[in-house]
Amino acid sequence: MLCLCHTVTPQEDGLTLQQLLRGPLGLSYRQVKTAKQQDAVSVDAAPFFSNQPVRAGMVVRVHLKSFADEARANEPSAAACPPGALRVLYEDDALIAVHKPALLQCHPSPSAPNGRDTLEARVRAYLRADAHPVHRLDAETTGIVLFAKLPYAQAHLQRQMQAGTFGKVYHAWVYGTLPRAEDTIDAPIARISPDSFTRAVTPGGQRAVSRYRLLRAVTLEDGCVPAALVELHPLTGRTHQLRVHMTHIGCPLLGDTRYFTEASRAASLALGLRYHQLASVSLRFLHPVSGEEIELRCPAQFSPVPGLSAP
Repeated sequence: MLCLCHTVTPQEDGLTLQQLLRGPLGLSYRQVKTAKQQDAVSVDAAPFFSNQPVRAGMVVRVHLKSFADEARANEPSAAACPPGALRVLYEDDALIAVHKPALLQCHPSPSAPNGRDTLEARVRAYLRADAHPVHRLDAETTGIVLFAKLPYAQAHLQRQMQAGTFGKVYHAWVYGTLPRAEDTIDAPIARISPDSFTRAVTPGGQRAVSRYRLLRAVTLEDGCVPAALVELHPLTGRTHQLRVHMTHIGCPLLGDTRYFTEASRAASLALGLRYHQLASVSLRFLHPVSGEEIELRCPAQFSPVPGLSAP
């Protein structure tokens, strides 16, 4: 049984217990009602009326067994979530991590409006409930994406991301020869213009820090294309950060149609790559309910091109 434990903040002082559960903790009306009926809610280890105000420093605990039972009772039918539509990597009462294939949008966008066949829509169909994205991947990027089942868990994890304690690891195939076997890139990133989605390393941009490590160096296309498999650690969270940084040091991602050099574009075309070769392979964080350190791993998935294998 998981126990959601929350210390009331000064900003929440004076809210009733009901308001706290339904607001900052993000529980549904049904979940609050069920928890109260089962005496699963306590404040400072004692019973507490829903209409009583809570005070800063009080500790609110909600036992989540009933939510797990509810999720099992609402398990979707095959029609709601077709076989193969979703690859679940990890799931508990508070979180679900899934594998995102290439070319699938994470969230609704102009190319996938109203949630039409997005990863988020598939997760919602699987859960038959809301799914709260913790982070996102570009449509072309593959690998692990984490969703929270409660807004409380989403907010907790996003605070970890802002504090730099939410670890992400990627693998990528890049064009060219790396200047060093491993290094840290500390180069600010900004939009190339106010109305552009494309980013670049710019002196006046936001600080962006990435770390890379060479895993394997190869030559493809009968020795004509130098390439490297690299491990990437984004230490900040700027849009397109890894792609921009690798292009900045002269090693764009193979297949990247936004950030490239003429040589990398020619090599990508010769290899028949339609999208950039980047995969989210590991997430590390503190569980928002139990406080346990969680590490999720998933093998990299790249385009089926000879030579572009995972480690």
